[in-house]
Amino acid sequence: MGAELPAGGVQAFFHYSDAVSINYEVHGHGATPVVFLHGFAAALTTWHDIAPLFPPERFTLYLLDLKGFGFSSKPRDGRYAPEEQVAIVTAFLEHERLSGVVLAGHSYGGGITLLTYLAARDSGKETLISRLILIGCAAYPETLPWLMRWLGHPLLGRCILHLLPLRLMVRFILGRVIFDRRAITKRRIARYMTCFGREGIIPVFIESCRQLVPGRYAGLPRLLRTITVPALIIWGGKDRIIPPAFGERLHGDIPGSRLAVIPGCGHVPQEERPAETCAAIREFLERS
Repeated sequence: MGAELPAGGVQAFFHYSDAVSINYEVHGHGATPVVFLHGFAAALTTWHDIAPLFPPERFTLYLLDLKGFGFSSKPRDGRYAPEEQVAIVTAFLEHERLSGVVLAGHSYGGGITLLTYLAARDSGKETLISRLILIGCAAYPETLPWLMRWLGHPLLGRCILHLLPLRLMVRFILGRVIFDRRAITKRRIARYMTCFGREGIIPVFIESCRQLVPGRYAGLPRLLRTITVPALIIWGGKDRIIPPAFGERLHGDIPGSRLAVIPGCGHVPQEERPAETCAAIREFLERS
């Protein structure tokens, strides 16, 4: 059983293969499907603050735990490159018989969102995704944050994850991604400890970081200019993980995109400022 769900949510599993089951939640029953993808070292619980703010009669929200994260399977198959996540997300959308999906992703999940859209479009499945929401999105092949570089080293990564007390590590990471420290509550710490403390998570972190090779995505900035669906970019004005300048760059590279910067907010607007994040999303969906 997964973490405690917001009221009205339903938990389920999508069986991608014999070895991979994807944990997900469904909230609402409305006509607009929105699929949310979390960031690295997170889980679908990152959306639990924002999900209740969407009217259930208007939206159906699908919150996914990506392969290896949260309560999804963590097979030791070494297949944790972004392309593997893209294949699974695409299979999920098709399994649920969704079309015209609003695909939303945060940070690492934002990169998966972009790659999923491009792969669907280029394979003749352009009706699958109708709009994009990119929150603090990892869209450029820049040097990885130092922690992800360290975790990508098998020996050093194992030492960090084995030797550091879990609560200390969670508090440290939240202190980096959240600007307003009042949002670092006991409940939020416990939520992330659940994500970090799952059996088998250490190889997932190491393999995911190791396979994030920036040079592999050198052509992505050029492809951003070919995006034709409406796109909303949301950024924390005090993001220390992926600075706001990257949000401005992404806004300039995606034709016709909209940019919403939330002042005094860090890298996880959906948790730190859920009301403003939801308001920006709903305004975008109503106008696009």
